[in-house]
Amino acid sequence: MTGPDVSLVPEHVVAVDVGGSGARLVAVPARGTDGTDGAADPGGAPITLTGRPVRITASGSDAADVVAELVDALAVRQPGLRVAAAAVSVTGLPSLVPDPGALHAVLQAAGAPATAVAADALAAHLGALGGRPGAVAAVGTGAIVLATDLRRRWHRADGWGHLLGDLGSGSWIGAHGLRAAVATHDERPGPASPTLLAAALERFGPVDGWPAALYGRPDRAHVLASFTPAVADAAAAGDLVASGILHDAGTHLAESLAAALRPGIPPLAAVTGGVLQIGAPVTTPLKARLSALRPDVRLVPADGSPLDGALRLARSLVDPRDGELVEPHDTWLTVRATTHPSPASAGKEIRA
Repeated sequence: MTGPDVSLVPEHVVAVDVGGSGARLVAVPARGTDGTDGAADPGGAPITLTGRPVRITASGSDAADVVAELVDALAVRQPGLRVAAAAVSVTGLPSLVPDPGALHAVLQAAGAPATAVAADALAAHLGALGGRPGAVAAVGTGAIVLATDLRRRWHRADGWGHLLGDLGSGSWIGAHGLRAAVATHDERPGPASPTLLAAALERFGPVDGWPAALYGRPDRAHVLASFTPAVADAAAAGDLVASGILHDAGTHLAESLAAALRPGIPPLAAVTGGVLQIGAPVTTPLKARLSALRPDVRLVPADGSPLDGALRLARSLVDPRDGELVEPHDTWLTVRATTHPSPASAGKEIRA
């Protein structure tokens, strides 16, 4: 039985977003049949896949394994697909990813002649502000703010992981919810939250087992963040302790944004990530605190997600009309592409 005729398969650009709560891959035609971007081509429906969260061990992040699993799944889903360029957005770059070159190697093994590996903060920036300079807070399992002109000025606030920072993130909210539950269990003085304690007992079992259930897990940040919806539900039900946690989360995010917006960076900001789904209990104190600290800053809705940013980056590698979207940087972005691939040579068949 013969395989697919790869000459009939349009070239695709591939983007992957690897985070603490899961991973996503999207592949879209590099160009539409009418010469426009593939996303505008009615016959060019995107291929989407999801994967597991990244794991952090003593040797660092296993992000390269996550990307390899998704690329293998893509090869099964779409045999013969040709890749013109690929980009990865990855959490923990550079502090927890021991070798970004391993991510390039996975993409190149899939047939991509032009590859980019970006920190999730940069991909979030490109997605939220659409390639404009400014500051973006990416708030999911972790939290990091990147303020940049995408050329020479790069300023970071937070993103230090759930043990040292990530203030206002999902892991931060979840951890503070569990601390409040433990305080209620111990009957310590101060505001109590029977609602949070009951939710934590239902999710994690008896309190005595929580240390063993949490401390040794390589995905501890993800597990902590999984309690965030319970904190949001408690706040919506009128729990004052939960409401205070969400208020503090928004305040912390505003303070990180203000800290990152240094001279030379336009006073433009956006916030993106799953924590924003909580809505006003986080965003109202965020806006109020940012306005008090930096009244000159214009806070705008995010245009897109980190996956959108990674896709924008992948497209810029293959289409010379897009130009250089962002200058490579030792910390935030590495690129392996000497020239823009030609239409005749850009796509290679993806290999399982």
